[in-house]
Amino acid sequence: MNTSTYIGLGLALLGSNLCLLLLLLNGLSWINFLHMDLTPIENFAESIELSPEGFQIYFQSAAVGWLISMAIFSKHGGPKLEAGTEEADKKNKRSLHHIAFPVIAILATLALPHILESHQHRHPIIRRSVVLDSSSKTNIAIKEGSHATSAQDAGDSNVKSTTENVQQELVFSVEKMTCGGCGSHVRNLAEADLAMQQKKLPADTGVTIDKVQVDWRAGVMSVHGMNVVDYVDQQAVAAVLEKDGYPTSFLYSQ
Repeated sequence: MNTSTYIGLGLALLGSNLCLLLLLLNGLSWINFLHMDLTPIENFAESIELSPEGFQIYFQSAAVGWLISMAIFSKHGGPKLEAGTEEADKKNKRSLHHIAFPVIAILATLALPHILESHQHRHPIIRRSVVLDSSSKTNIAIKEGSHATSAQDAGDSNVKSTTENVQQELVFSVEKMTCGGCGSHVRNLAEADLAMQQKKLPADTGVTIDKVQVDWRAGVMSVHGMNVVDYVDQQAVAAVLEKDGYPTSFLYSQ
């Protein structure tokens, strides 16, 4: 790949809020292959999405402009060879291969957040890698939490759910975290246990895990989500972390 291709891929990556990069890094971190603090990269991706300057749309427009320029170059660029000759056929195939890969890669990178958005509840890695504004996250959480209740109520219009979706936070104290990589590992352990807990709960409880934040310097972990105070087993989360060498205690909820 030439320099122009790297520029196009870089623009597409920024235009997609680093979704592909976060997906790769979070996947490596999840299997404990990568020991690093991913919070700065995640914060940077969020700043692209939520910036009042609208940086994301600029990057997306630049990536689309790159695609258009590549299409024009492929049609009019390069020396002209007589059609039908063996040399011309080989050159045209090489040109097609050189252009097709970066174009497909850039389109796939730009589309990836939109593809993963509806699947972010399936795994914490996807949820971390897709950057959404707070209103979108709340709408998705409410939709997921009330899906089963709506299906049940369809058969009986007199039945109403008594579960109210409330955004809540659980705060834990976690000891023996010495670096950002430890914080990332603690978050992986907590999210894996929380995902298992969520699968065992009835869908009409409305429980969702929106975000797990770890501040390794302060020794604090926060779990944000819908109805987490009443339905998440704090002792189970603490036990998972303690088993891996991180003494944990529940502090408070809000």
